[in-house]
Amino acid sequence: VRVDIGSDPKTEADATLRNVVDNNWIHDGGKKYPAAVGVIIQRSSHNTVSHNDISDIYYTGVSVGWSWGYAPSSANHNVIEYNHIHNIGKYVLSDMGGIYSLGLSPGTIERYNHIHDVYSYNYGGWGLYTDEGSSEMLLENNVVYNCKTGGFHQHYGKENRIQNNIFGFATEGNVIRSREEDHVSFFFERNIIIFDNGKPLGSTWKNGNYKLDFNCWWDTANADFKFGEKTFAEWQAAGNDTHSLVADPLFENAAARDFRLKPESPAITKLGFKPIDISTVGLYG
Repeated sequence: VRVDIGSDPKTEADATLRNVVDNNWIHDGGKKYPAAVGVIIQRSSHNTVSHNDISDIYYTGVSVGWSWGYAPSSANHNVIEYNHIHNIGKYVLSDMGGIYSLGLSPGTIERYNHIHDVYSYNYGGWGLYTDEGSSEMLLENNVVYNCKTGGFHQHYGKENRIQNNIFGFATEGNVIRSREEDHVSFFFERNIIIFDNGKPLGSTWKNGNYKLDFNCWWDTANADFKFGEKTFAEWQAAGNDTHSLVADPLFENAAARDFRLKPESPAITKLGFKPIDISTVGLYG
């Protein structure tokens, strides 16, 4: 499903706006052109992509934005919600993700999406992927797991908010940040990150222009993992995750990818995490 053509409208009357892509089963695409996307929104605003099941394609599930870097954009206030995006990539292409964004996207929201089994050929394979210039976006209440190179990745952007999500069991690093910039890249708060490979972070975390706090980090294989080269105490001493915990979040069955939280979860009782109900995600009716 394609919304608009990738260039800014010449006049306001030419703008493609307020489309709804809802309750579709989009699957088994890319047989002729592997780079096919389930739903792509290019420089169009106030659209909603909701309750779709997108699966068994070789590239990205939902793609939104499409101005490069910090160039002016006519893509804003798009809502990507309640979609089940799974079994994509299949090790065929790289630089792809469950939900991909590109460019300035003020007011754009990605919420209550269930994303899993995203596997790229090489780099890529991210769950939530904020690429070049993605800015002023809200990513919340998503459940993302079994991704090749990270549940969340920001190449570069400005002041995105990533809050109250569950990121689980990436093959490589779990939370990825690439480019160093002079402004705050993102606010990463009240998320649960669970993994089994000792790699909570990936790529570049040097200049401190990011804000992480009230998160729950847990390695099911080894609780003595490090944040890059830092212990958790050293990571906190550097000003990161001041109120966060390294603690078992107490899922019902993380090994079986059942991420319902038990009532006594420290993420709930100590960090203010709000349980995510994904029972209404995907197709309905």
